[in-house]
Amino acid sequence: MSEAEEKCHFCREVPFKYTCPKCNALYCSVGCYKSKEHLKCSEEFYKSCIQDELSGATVTQESQEDVRKIYDILKRMRETDNGFCPQDFDNDGLENPLDSDGGDEGEAEEDDGEEEIPGEEDLLEDVEEDIAARLKGVDINDADEVWSRLTTEEQEEFQKLITNGDIMKLMPDYKPWWIKPKNSKIVVIPTPEEAAKKQSSAPEIYGNIAKFSDICKKTPSPCLHFNLWNILSAYACVARFFGGEQRTNASEAVAHLVNLSATLKYGTNFEDAEDAIVSVEMEAITTGNGPAGAAAVGSAGAGANFLVESREQLQQDARALMATKDHKLAALSDVLHLLQQTKAMSRRKNPQEAEFQKLFALASGSVELDRTKLAQLVRKIEFMLSYVAREEVI
Repeated sequence: MSEAEEKCHFCREVPFKYTCPKCNALYCSVGCYKSKEHLKCSEEFYKSCIQDELSGATVTQESQEDVRKIYDILKRMRETDNGFCPQDFDNDGLENPLDSDGGDEGEAEEDDGEEEIPGEEDLLEDVEEDIAARLKGVDINDADEVWSRLTTEEQEEFQKLITNGDIMKLMPDYKPWWIKPKNSKIVVIPTPEEAAKKQSSAPEIYGNIAKFSDICKKTPSPCLHFNLWNILSAYACVARFFGGEQRTNASEAVAHLVNLSATLKYGTNFEDAEDAIVSVEMEAITTGNGPAGAAAVGSAGAGANFLVESREQLQQDARALMATKDHKLAALSDVLHLLQQTKAMSRRKNPQEAEFQKLFALASGSVELDRTKLAQLVRKIEFMLSYVAREEVI
């Protein structure tokens, strides 16, 4: 390799130190990476980083990211109502998108020759301030309370977004905790804190798993292994549907989970892993989760299947979850937590408190999840946890 080829592609003065993972250009510093010649590629990289950060944000009760998500969704709804096209705005939702020429903003506007719509910026600011005022002090994780603060027009627009499937376009990309990151040309060595945070993305394994021999004296049936495939396949669909935030609306998540898993809904036993996986896809199509049932309650358009993206994706998720004992235990522990949380919530007597969940979850389901049914499901998942935990002594 000649000396010229080893120089930075942008300043052409010093030897390169890094390689761009997108275009393979050689560069020596951040300044060269962000140079005008490399601007298009670097902008896409920063947008991708921001989207990744949004999709992996930790949910807390007073999370500002959660508030921002609500703002963005409602702002886009208002933009549609007022005749604005969301595609005219920066797709990453940033208030200050990157300058494409790196020059003065005033000069850029003059060069483009585009006339700004009078009052447009002020209108959007007023909309955001109005939404912020109505959601001030509200627990964003309380779906009923958030729903009650929306105007009638916003509630109708939200239902329209669900009906035509556009609601999924507003959601950030979700990277499931059970999926290994793809290989990259740039290797980043995480700090101990970052490594611990990455490991904590998986649900915490239930700490009180009973010994299998104490609850079952018989040799476990072979069908238990394939039933586990069915349950975890359904869990993967629910986790993806909620973007990893299923615990923020446990009752709806459980309703979908039970509808998707024939093992949980009917007590079906499977004798083959492929049948167990395909059953989840079929349940999504033929029950309240699919076009027929969803259309009946006005929560999905005909032909839409929001819970199962594709059979290939479903198979990949099922294999990844079944690949290790820790993955199985973590997923089952998450299911158990959802069931216990839903069971606790079922004690509420005021029917108005569950209006949101009934509209978008229970009304589209085919199984009544009363406390008796939930208690049965809790015992079943606890049994499956004991069954999986015994693998280490086989």
